[in-house]
Amino acid sequence: MRFIANRFMLCFISLVCLISSVFGVPDAEKIQAKQYAMSGGGSCEAGGGRIGIHDPSVIKSKDGSYYVFGSHMAAARSDDLLNWSEIACGVGDGNRLLVPEGSTLRKELSEPLSWTDAFQSVSGVNEEDWQTNIWAADVIYNEEMGKYCYYASSSVWGLPQSVIWFATSDSIEGPYKYENTVVYSGFDNLVAENGYSRATPLHYSFTNITSVLKKGDLYIKDVLNNSWCDINGRYDSGRLPNAIDPALFYDAEGRMWMAYGSYYAGIYIMPLEEKTGLPDYEYMQNTEGYDMYFGKQIMRTNGANELSGEGSYVIYDAQSGYYYLYLSVGGLNSLGGYNIREYRSKNPDGPFLDAAGNDAMEDVNTGIKLFGNYTFDCLETAYLAAGHSSVLIDSDGKMLQVYHTRFNNGSEDFQVRVHQMARTENGWTVALPFEYTGETIDYRGTVGNELAGEYEFINHGTLTNGCTDWADAEKIISPTQSITLDSDGTVRGLKLYESVKNNTAVSFTQAEGEWSVKEGTAYITFILDGVKYEGVFCKQSDESVERTERMVFSAVGENNECIWGVKK
Repeated sequence: MRFIANRFMLCFISLVCLISSVFGVPDAEKIQAKQYAMSGGGSCEAGGGRIGIHDPSVIKSKDGSYYVFGSHMAAARSDDLLNWSEIACGVGDGNRLLVPEGSTLRKELSEPLSWTDAFQSVSGVNEEDWQTNIWAADVIYNEEMGKYCYYASSSVWGLPQSVIWFATSDSIEGPYKYENTVVYSGFDNLVAENGYSRATPLHYSFTNITSVLKKGDLYIKDVLNNSWCDINGRYDSGRLPNAIDPALFYDAEGRMWMAYGSYYAGIYIMPLEEKTGLPDYEYMQNTEGYDMYFGKQIMRTNGANELSGEGSYVIYDAQSGYYYLYLSVGGLNSLGGYNIREYRSKNPDGPFLDAAGNDAMEDVNTGIKLFGNYTFDCLETAYLAAGHSSVLIDSDGKMLQVYHTRFNNGSEDFQVRVHQMARTENGWTVALPFEYTGETIDYRGTVGNELAGEYEFINHGTLTNGCTDWADAEKIISPTQSITLDSDGTVRGLKLYESVKNNTAVSFTQAEGEWSVKEGTAYITFILDGVKYEGVFCKQSDESVERTERMVFSAVGENNECIWGVKK
């Protein structure tokens, strides 16, 4: 989502060119930013109760209403997770979420914005052209503070000069009052010829590092020279995170954590002090595997996962006893192949593994691909580039995946969608095929012969499928095929597709399979071409105008593939 363009990381310039040529990401982000009025008076409403919020993070308020907060100071409210009403939209002085009447955004956020302004200043960008970015907000209710805390990031497109900060409010709808910066990235350790250390406005002394680590300037310089900066004094973004995309959660013991990061070195996590909302530096300095300032790396980007990975979200599920890590891989624009991945761990800080047993830190294509580009007969158009998800476990125990999606309509328009997550018998979560309309999974139920019959079937595979031309859009959509579940447990009509990242159906072969249901439960098992998939069946309303009730199933394979079925 953010790429390096400055000279001290020339090796990454080729990466920028590669990903831009394949996915067109930077142009998409610029288009996205232009969709919001800079006065803060624009609209995120998309008609029919739909809302267009990028990078949506979900939270249920104390009064029982649902909210999503996202990039560009956008927020919306819902009573049913289907119909949304706008609270705020657009970065600017007119947005009352963070700017009290009579004030200005740059006055309220002077500390974090001075960091992003600094690079634009030394880069020769005219002040009137400076970017003012507020990205990927996440709101959590801080139990000890008794306040809602709004965490967000400010950055410059294409650079690691970023900062995560937070603000607080007694009301979930704000206004939020700026409190402090949390973590910086992209700083340097350059020394001027006369020996004056603050050689540029990006010097580490312009961040919170010296004040929060409190070990003396010589000590900090030693750490910088040996750990955080390269031999030229530049930020080592090949190993260190980009301080964007904060995601907050409580663990099983009530400790607060923040996951964050993107591309560059991937995803990091750090514990927070609940009383301050700031990092617990003592814990990080005294715990193995932690960097004293940035925390612990839990997911590494690499060529096998398209050198990507962002928009992380961690949640603890008391029912399974697992911490689930969700993140997005690929390019965020319509043709970029954005898709949502899943890992799990018994610990809040990992290690996080996928269904194939891969650690998220391994240099391979990791993570269960929950879903990517897909379509069904009842949809007007295919869904593309689903990503930057968040997860809510509601008071009734339902787990809900909230994300933004784009469409196969030749545009970069996006909207919020919500899908219920089913818990499989072996402890994974899978998304049901259609958006959530209040359905309940009866895990102890049985449907007799209702399961047998003909289904629309999708295997989401494990690749990130993207292209650069709308003429090729159909090629990057997972094939929707027809299979039959016979009452004797046979699966007929299955096709195994050979895929590459810019074509999901290069060729196919016919295959055999079988299916079975655990008696008295909703748990379903498939053996398809020798691969075991475990999942859940349920009745859902489809997404046609009539909202027809359909039998559906969703399952995950031991090979990280997810499969969906919708009965015809």
